[in-house]
Amino acid sequence: MKVHQYCYFALKSETMSAGEITARLGMEPDEVLVLGSRSAEHRLPRMHAWKVTHRGSEPVDDQIESVIGRLAPVRPGIRKLVDEGASAVLQVMRYFHHRDGGEEFGWHLSPAVIAFLAEAAAALDVDEYDLSE
Repeated sequence: MKVHQYCYFALKSETMSAGEITARLGMEPDEVLVLGSRSAEHRLPRMHAWKVTHRGSEPVDDQIESVIGRLAPVRPGIRKLVDEGASAVLQVMRYFHHRDGGEEFGWHLSPAVIAFLAEAAAALDVDEYDLSE
């Protein structure tokens, strides 16, 4: 069985745009969603989102370490935005029986990642989908 997996860290807000989040953190996102925007790729977003992503062939725990490593310098700013009403989430996406997937099934979070999530008041959301027919 093959699994395709990737992750991203998102800051979401109904009132603060991704541009405002970028200005506050001093860090450019990899992706953004704009509240109410229309695109062929996404449903109508219910909020603004600022995302740092990792889409690669390496195991998802390595991808998570990479994303968190990139975010480490702005962790205090993330927490401040959360304290002001934004929400923070580390999103893990896994698709089983994916034609382009690899063979890495298990994954874990290191103590450093868990500490980062706790210090940033960020949630962990894991979505797993079985694409077998």
